[in-house]
Amino acid sequence: MTKPHQADLLAEQRLLQTAFHQPEFLEQITEDLFSTRSNQNIFNSIVQLKDNNIAFTRDALFQQYLTRDLDGNSTTIDIISKPQNAKLSTIDDIISQLKDFKKRRETTIILENTLKELGQLSKFTESDIEKIKDNLVQAEITISKTTENKKILNMTEWFNGYEVELNKRKEGKKTPFNNFIFDSLMPDGPRAGEIGLIVSSSGSGKSTLCLNLISDLIDAQIPCMYFSLEMSSTATLDRLCSKRIGIPYQEIVNPKEQNEFEAVINAIKQEKEKLILNNKFRFSEDASLSLSELYRHIKKFQADIGDNYCIIVIDLLSMVTDFCKNASNMAQQIEIGVNKLSAMSKELGVHFIGVLQYNRNTEADAGKIRDKQDLNKFRPNRAQIKNSGAWVERSRYVFSTFRPKMYASMFLEEDEIVDMIDIIETSVLKINNGPLGKRVDALFDGPTFSITPFEDLKENEDKDDA
Repeated sequence: MTKPHQADLLAEQRLLQTAFHQPEFLEQITEDLFSTRSNQNIFNSIVQLKDNNIAFTRDALFQQYLTRDLDGNSTTIDIISKPQNAKLSTIDDIISQLKDFKKRRETTIILENTLKELGQLSKFTESDIEKIKDNLVQAEITISKTTENKKILNMTEWFNGYEVELNKRKEGKKTPFNNFIFDSLMPDGPRAGEIGLIVSSSGSGKSTLCLNLISDLIDAQIPCMYFSLEMSSTATLDRLCSKRIGIPYQEIVNPKEQNEFEAVINAIKQEKEKLILNNKFRFSEDASLSLSELYRHIKKFQADIGDNYCIIVIDLLSMVTDFCKNASNMAQQIEIGVNKLSAMSKELGVHFIGVLQYNRNTEADAGKIRDKQDLNKFRPNRAQIKNSGAWVERSRYVFSTFRPKMYASMFLEEDEIVDMIDIIETSVLKINNGPLGKRVDALFDGPTFSITPFEDLKENEDKDDA
C-alpha cells in the first residue's frame, strides 16, 4: 500500500474530529476514505459508539478503539477528542479532499505496478502490450472518477431531484430518439444511465436499424457515438451515404460507368458538406475495443462537446474484449462486463445501445419450411440470444428485428416470394415500463439501407397518383 502523505493524515484527523464532535455527519463518511488501518479502526469505533448510544467521551472512544487494536496509540485519540476547530461548513471540503487523495493513491499503485511490470519485460508480446495499455487506461479512469457523494436520500431529497425532471417534462424537454421506431416502442426515451439491446439473426436488419437511428440522431444534433466493431469504416460510411442520398449501395461500391459515377461522387461530396458541420458525432471501427478504452473515448467526447449526455451505439457489443476474454466461463464474463457497462452509463450519464447476434439453432428447421406460414418458426425470442440471462438482466429494453422476406428468399422458391414486400418487424422482447410484445412494422429497402414508415410510402403513392 502506498504510504500516505502528511497532508492526507492531517485531513483524516480533521474528519475524525468532526465525526466525533458532530456524529450527525457520520452517514456522509465511509471507511475507505481513510488511508491507514489505525484511522479506519478509530472511525469504526466512533460509529460503534453511536450505534450503541454510548456517550461520546475520550475514554469511551479509546476503550472502543482498543477492542479493535490492542496496541492502539492514545495520541490520535487525544487529538480527535479535543474541542474541534473545523467549522461545520468544512466537512464537504474535507471529504472532497480525501476522495482526491484516495484517487491519487489508487492511481499511484496502478502506475507503480505498471512500471514494475515494464522493468521485468525483455521482449514485448501482444499480450504484454495489451496489459500495459489496459493499466494506463485504468489509471486514467481512476483519476477521472467523479467525487460526487451519492448519499442516501430521505423522501424530501428524493422528491427534490424528481421535481426537476417533472418540470423538464412540463416544458417538453424530454430527449427523444428522433427515430419513429424507437420513439414508438420506448416512450420514455433514451434516458441517461440506462442500457438497451437490439438483437436478431444475421441479415435481419439490426445493423440497418441502428444505422438509421444514427442518421436520425445526426439530423437532430443529438450527441452520439457509433462503434462499428464488425464492419469497416469505409463500408459503414458507404452504407450511411447510400441511406442519406438514396443511391443504391452497389452503385457506390461497384461503379459501372465512369461518367455516371461522377454524379454519385458529387452527391456524396454535397452530403459531406452537411455532415462535417456536426461536431456532436464520433465514429470508431476499433475491433479490439475494451470497456476501459470505451470509458476514455466517452470522457474525451464529453469534454469536446461540453456536455455529458450522449447516445452510444455499439455494433456488435459481444465483440468488446471484456466479453470474450474467458471462454471457459462466458456467461460469468458477460455478466461482469454488463455490470461494468451499467455502472459506466450511470457514472457518465450516457445511454448505451448494444447490438447482439442470435444463435442459429432455429435454422436447423429449414427443411420443414413448406410455405410462408412456416416462416413464423424463425420469429425471434429471448431464448435465442446467446447467454441471454447475462445480457438481458441489466438492460432496460430489448428489441428484436425480423424480416420474413429474408427467410423466404433463403428457403422458398422464387415464384412464391415475387410479390412479397420486404417488411422489417421490430418487436419488444423486454421493457421495464411499457407494453411487452408491441411491434412496429416498416418498409425495408436493402439497396439503400433505408427503413421507411408505411405512411411515407402511401404519401408518395398519393403524390404520384395526383
